[in-house]
Amino acid sequence: MSTNSQDQEIDLRQIGTGIKNFFNVILNSIFDFIFFVKKKILIIGSLFVIGVIAAFLLDTKIYNHEISVIPNFGSNEYLYKKIEQIDSKLREKDENFFKELGIKRFEEIKSVEIAAFPAIYNFVNNKDQENNFELIKLMAEDGSIDKIMKDEITSKNYYHHKISIKTKGMFKKEEFVNPILNYLNSNTYYEIQKKVHQKNLSDKIILNDSLIKQIDKLIFLLSSNSSSGTFSISEKNSIPELVEKKDKLISETQYLLTNENIYNQIVKEESSIINIRDYKPLLLNNKVLFPLVLIVLYMLSNFLFIVYKKQSARFN
Repeated sequence: MSTNSQDQEIDLRQIGTGIKNFFNVILNSIFDFIFFVKKKILIIGSLFVIGVIAAFLLDTKIYNHEISVIPNFGSNEYLYKKIEQIDSKLREKDENFFKELGIKRFEEIKSVEIAAFPAIYNFVNNKDQENNFELIKLMAEDGSIDKIMKDEITSKNYYHHKISIKTKGMFKKEEFVNPILNYLNSNTYYEIQKKVHQKNLSDKIILNDSLIKQIDKLIFLLSSNSSSGTFSISEKNSIPELVEKKDKLISETQYLLTNENIYNQIVKEESSIINIRDYKPLLLNNKVLFPLVLIVLYMLSNFLFIVYKKQSARFN
């Protein structure tokens, strides 16, 4: 019985000694590191300064540019293909292509991308595409609405889209935004569609104005008959219907006038925000990353040199 107790005491002492040694090793390592930094503070400080200077000399300022656009006349797929083409030409460094577009500093453009604004309600309530709601209902049977909203086929047909451009350094709008928009709006097929649509829009507004004037005359005549006492019950009932029809025509005309300015281009620029500085997270910032890498490499080389000396002495 006493032998078991002594064995347990010895085991506990060994465990305690092991824990104590473990913490001593950690403590010694911490102080070794502190003393090393203290001893090499001039070299580490110099490496930090060199790293910061190198970051200032080598670092390139990246800027983001966002163009909000509306593709008209069913040109959504066309718009996406054109943006893919521009980005492909960037990767190929096709100088002639960008000269034709009127972009001189194309080598400073890093990427051109496009994405849809996830506005499912505008998509469903689009007056020009009344079948969208039925389409969403059909697609929702096999998946969630969230998945459908992010689906590439669905999102391409949204109303608003954002063209995102990254550049090295600042650009003026006329240097690259205007040439890209001009290129997107130079298509023979959609140019014809635009002219036909504008003609139909103008004719519809003129027709609505004519109908509103005719309704006004009818209401005036019926009201005059009413005051003379020769107004029938059916005629009385027709006045509210005429007023309702007039209100609908006025609302439709206002909608057409509001959209008249939107349909004057194949790809309508809604807004542009340019030269938004791209600030990286602190640890990815070159002014922090460069000095840190130099200091870590120096410490690692010192550690490897010490290990090499010990192993060399052991071998000898």
